[in-house]
Amino acid sequence: MKNKPENVIMTEGDPKKIIFRFAQPLIFANLFQQLYNTMDTIIVGKINGDEALAAVGVSFAVTMVMIAVATGTGIGTSVLIAKYCGAGNKSKVKTGISTVLIFSLMVAALIAVLGVVLSMPLLRLLKTPQNIINDAADYLRIYSLGMPFMFLYNVQASVFSALGNSKTPFHLLVMSSLLNIGLDLLFVGGFSMGVSGAAWATFIAQGVSAVISFLLLTDKVYIKDHERAEFSFFSGAVLKEMSSYAAVSVIQQSVVSVGMLIVQSAVNPFGSDVLAGYTAASKIDSFAIMPFIACGNAVSTYTAQNLGAGKKERIREGYKASVLLCAGIAVIEFAVIMLLRRRFLGFFMDLSSSSASAIETGMGYMTDLAFCYIIMGINSSFNGMLRGLGCLKLFLSGSIINLTFRIIFTYALVSVIGVSAVWLSMPAGWVLSFIYGRVGYRIMCKKKDSAGISDI
Repeated sequence: MKNKPENVIMTEGDPKKIIFRFAQPLIFANLFQQLYNTMDTIIVGKINGDEALAAVGVSFAVTMVMIAVATGTGIGTSVLIAKYCGAGNKSKVKTGISTVLIFSLMVAALIAVLGVVLSMPLLRLLKTPQNIINDAADYLRIYSLGMPFMFLYNVQASVFSALGNSKTPFHLLVMSSLLNIGLDLLFVGGFSMGVSGAAWATFIAQGVSAVISFLLLTDKVYIKDHERAEFSFFSGAVLKEMSSYAAVSVIQQSVVSVGMLIVQSAVNPFGSDVLAGYTAASKIDSFAIMPFIACGNAVSTYTAQNLGAGKKERIREGYKASVLLCAGIAVIEFAVIMLLRRRFLGFFMDLSSSSASAIETGMGYMTDLAFCYIIMGINSSFNGMLRGLGCLKLFLSGSIINLTFRIIFTYALVSVIGVSAVWLSMPAGWVLSFIYGRVGYRIMCKKKDSAGISDI
């Protein structure tokens, strides 16, 4: 049998089959990443106790912003490289890849230095308890040192996806996650290195995946390029074009991170029992939304490649295929959650000793959102199409409106309907974001029918 090519050609063939095939590794990669994050938390908490867990947790507000910058850079890179790829411009593809890698390393180095120097002041600003602030600072410093690796991996994974190869990032993520979990057990459990051990495990795992992905990417794009397309290692013009994509994505990711923290703070006054149930359910929710995020990323790459190839008529079919896939996933998730929601809570809570309010909160969260994931899927698919078309300002403003409305909704209704206002604000925000995006996109199409798909 002939091996299937790693790269999915998105400008030819049935859009449904293309989206389904390309999205599958992205879905599993996102789920695996979430599984790793969950296991990492469990290992630190189980072995070193509540204070160690709190030290890692309090660092999350800072590391989330770092991750947002890296993820946003990757998203911006993916859209532009996919556009070059769809146009068949190998020179620009190679120039774009080398340019963004060089620029990313420069930005990551700056963030790493700032992270190391400002760890303690930032933690004091966040009013971190004195009994955990030293551990939290150690974790942040080590985590910051690994920023170049994180940037390299995120950008390179985005490049692979832009080229139509979603399998390589998935395999690298599986390898990195297993290595990280193994090193967590070794450093935290075996060597009793505590919170620092968890940080070093992440540092090493990210370093290994970044180096391997770099070797694979350079071999595929540069060494095995038989046409020897001419390119520049660094191009100011390409960087300027890429920055316009990446900047909006970075801002959007950062806004999401900050907005989530503000909404989360509305739960705290309800006490530790409600917070425990909310936290457990939010972990399960983070698994549930990952397939829809992956579908949006698949549509983004598909749209950018077809736009670059001048095949605008195919974009609508790709969007519809993603919505169909999301609908199927939403139905399956609804059935699974309704049947197993209590058992899922048991992964994070001791149901025999947990309070009734904790269990009730977790069950309510999962039940309400199980009905609404189809909305998230449609919105994610539409946003993916907007990113692929280069409508990044519309995408950004939609994200800001979504989160602003969620904050207003939560704080306006939390005293009326209770803590459920926090999670009910999510589908309400998705609906508003989708309506805003659709209306904004139609207005853009009337002014300039750039994509020829105004009838979506």
